[in-house]
Amino acid sequence: MTQHLQPLAIQPMLAIWGLSAVTWLVMWSILAGVTVLLLIVLRTRWSRAKPWRKYAILSLWVHVLLACAAMTVKIVAGAPEAGSDQPIRVAVLPITLPKQQEKVEQELTPEWEQPDDSPLIAPELSPPEPPEPAPTDPGPDTAAMDDIVDHQEPETPLPPAPPLEAPSLMPVAEPVETVPDEPKPQVTPTAEPSEAPEQKADAAQQPEKPVAQPVVEKTYANRFAKNREQVIVQNGGSPQTEKAVRAALGWLANAQAANGGWNASQFGGGEERVVLGHDRHGAGTKADTGVTGLALLAFLGSGHTHRHGSYTHEVASGLEYLRQRQRADGSLYGDAQLFARMYCHSMATFAVCEALALTHDERLEPMATSAVSYALSMQHPTDGGWRYRRGDTGDTSQLGWQLMVLKSAEVAGIAVPEATWTRVERFMRRVKRGKAGGLACYRPETPASRTMTAEALFCRQLLASRGAAGLSRAASAEAIDSISQEPPNAKRRNLYFWYYATLALHRENARSPSATEAWENWNQALTSALLTTQQDDGSWDTNTTWGGYGGRVYTTALSALCLEVYYRYSPTVPSGELADREHWHPVQR
Repeated sequence: MTQHLQPLAIQPMLAIWGLSAVTWLVMWSILAGVTVLLLIVLRTRWSRAKPWRKYAILSLWVHVLLACAAMTVKIVAGAPEAGSDQPIRVAVLPITLPKQQEKVEQELTPEWEQPDDSPLIAPELSPPEPPEPAPTDPGPDTAAMDDIVDHQEPETPLPPAPPLEAPSLMPVAEPVETVPDEPKPQVTPTAEPSEAPEQKADAAQQPEKPVAQPVVEKTYANRFAKNREQVIVQNGGSPQTEKAVRAALGWLANAQAANGGWNASQFGGGEERVVLGHDRHGAGTKADTGVTGLALLAFLGSGHTHRHGSYTHEVASGLEYLRQRQRADGSLYGDAQLFARMYCHSMATFAVCEALALTHDERLEPMATSAVSYALSMQHPTDGGWRYRRGDTGDTSQLGWQLMVLKSAEVAGIAVPEATWTRVERFMRRVKRGKAGGLACYRPETPASRTMTAEALFCRQLLASRGAAGLSRAASAEAIDSISQEPPNAKRRNLYFWYYATLALHRENARSPSATEAWENWNQALTSALLTTQQDDGSWDTNTTWGGYGGRVYTTALSALCLEVYYRYSPTVPSGELADREHWHPVQR
């Protein structure tokens, strides 16, 4: 028994044919003896034989020796029927290989995402890719703004995307197609982006001009509601929150560069603060398309497009900036470094798709379609998520921005394959945590975090809104309870966490009495924290968890988006649904 347990490598070669070591020695002793005997006979008794007979005898014997030797050669590793049954993969390559082949690279894991004793935390913004794209809870998941590090080699820039049907997206003079019965409102021209900020009108203190209400999808209807002030108050806002939004948009308009975009580094982006003890080498420095997308989303969220509102020129210039920087493959990440690219692409694409959905401007369609196609191509085919490069398995931080892209694309009329949503649901199952499945983690191998729980809750709400299976009541309650344990605080601001938590809790509002209470408590803390920290010029400083990486454009745009939650998206729960639920009762404000 002991002999059979010896490793195969130290047994005699013929053991694989069923022969023991003794048999091996006896066989080769006999062969050696016969060889010596044959040589003696050829030199004595057969010495006078004809040469060709001697050669024939020697040749025959040599073949016998070779045959015996061949039986002892170990051609394959392991004995018959033994092994790990691992499949052997064979690649069939063309005879003529292309001149340039894509380099096969291993999946990247930034040094700040290496396993350690502390859980990963989601990042506050995406441009830092991180992006993706990725992180009080132990802290935010290392995902967005904290993931940008210039590790990639210089690449040859691709040619710009082909021009749209119209040479520019600047406001047109003809009547708006979406308002056939009403003349286009007159918009007072604003100062050109190249002018000094002092020459621009102070939009924060000027009353907004009445504009014609465009025909938009129900999802965005509240942005253009004639009774929007009433909608704001009903949903938890106030005149003070809306005044803060107007001031923020005024600052963003003044901060816009002459080329139509927003410069991240000009307003503090890429400042290294070693968040959570990790040096990210100035993440966010070149995330201009990402922060431009966020700034545009803030304008669009308040009902200002390149065809309607008080900021038509600013929105049109921003969209044109993105169009000029779109690459031939459809990507919109601009000059962003590797770990920021997918965050920048998703934020910019999100803004373009939402502008298309709001205005139905066919000039935006080629850019939006191409950008969405690039996003679809970057999804991992089996994992179902997105990260830094094609082929990387996903993370939850990247997923949130990509889902908002795809959802806006569908509203804009761009088809998204059903297989894409199936893969997303598969990824969401892999990052589910908690006793009831309401918590979520950054990547499948990491522990749950509060920031990723908020983002995952909003992602599941988006999936449920299109007919996919949502969270159970127990899972939703578990997620809401986790988020509510860390309400907004002016002294400890994490805008990335606040953004997703605000969207998710507002969407859960009125689904149950406990969800309503959670939203009201969160909203009270949120408005207090944001209104007391807004600067006199309308911006928010960068003294937030990830503000150093995104800069002041990032903090201002994200803060404005949080305060636009009251009308940015219309409710998804019918008003009569709650009255039929057991133990339901209205809550007086």
